[in-house]
Amino acid sequence: MELKFGVIGVGYLGQHHARVLTEIPWSCFVGVFDTDHARAEEVAGRLKVPVFSSISRLVGECDAISVVTPTRTHADIVEEIFRYGNPHLFLEKPIADTLENAEKILGLVNEHKVTLQVGHIERFNPGLEAILDAHPRPAYIEAQRLSPFGIRGTDVPVVVDLMIHDIDIILSLVQSPIQSMRVVGTPVITPHIDIANAWIEFENGCLAQVLGSRVSLDKLRKFRVFDREGRYFSLNFDTRGLTQAKVTLSPGSLPKIERHSQTFDAEEPLKKELKSFIQAIRENTVPKVTGEQAYEALKVALEVNRLAEESLRRFQQLNT
Repeated sequence: MELKFGVIGVGYLGQHHARVLTEIPWSCFVGVFDTDHARAEEVAGRLKVPVFSSISRLVGECDAISVVTPTRTHADIVEEIFRYGNPHLFLEKPIADTLENAEKILGLVNEHKVTLQVGHIERFNPGLEAILDAHPRPAYIEAQRLSPFGIRGTDVPVVVDLMIHDIDIILSLVQSPIQSMRVVGTPVITPHIDIANAWIEFENGCLAQVLGSRVSLDKLRKFRVFDREGRYFSLNFDTRGLTQAKVTLSPGSLPKIERHSQTFDAEEPLKKELKSFIQAIRENTVPKVTGEQAYEALKVALEVNRLAEESLRRFQQLNT
């Protein structure tokens, strides 16, 4: 059974959703909608698909829709979609701009009994999949996600734009409630927090240190896990290079360290992500990143950002 797909929002990322959906099996791509009609015409012309004049017209032709618009618009667009139809939804991350809007989206999805997947794309990195398959019991996690400054995503704090990827991964790995958080952060270029460092302690004793920056000279995507069984995982998200080590202790002998490194083949993460979404719809299974998981990641990200702003205010008060 082919699923008729549409895309709402064909900016930088949305154009790739549209392209990928013309390339993968079980997807019949019907067209796009964007409030910027000229942009919609440009992308649709490239892909030889129709431009729809309204969300209602697009929804009427679709079994599933990708929403790839600014985060602050998600709740209103989802509400409009369900006013005209009942399609399955793929929402780019974060799920919403506020917890209230995220709750509104989840309520509508549950009411209409459709599949929702949220675009936390790093879950589809093969190196991370290998870590998750190893079922570590994390004792300490270190995540660094640094980017040079760019225009995209600057309407929201770096925590919600970049760090939320690592927050989502950490929550999926640790599987324990958060006990406490300490955060520092500051704006550098935008009015929002542009660089933040968070220490997150979980009730099971795991500590995660998470650094996010969009004002660095170089791009860096590193993730390290130390588990309670003497295992170590170090992943470079960009190169898909994963190093694993296992420390074995024997009485009267030096520690024995077994090390293994591998680099995984490249496969477009967005293609893997959308294939997974289609599979969840066709097989009526739980998607890899549910709305509820995306809600939890947003909840923690917003709290990290609040603590960063609070720390900044204390610093400013001490220096005035």
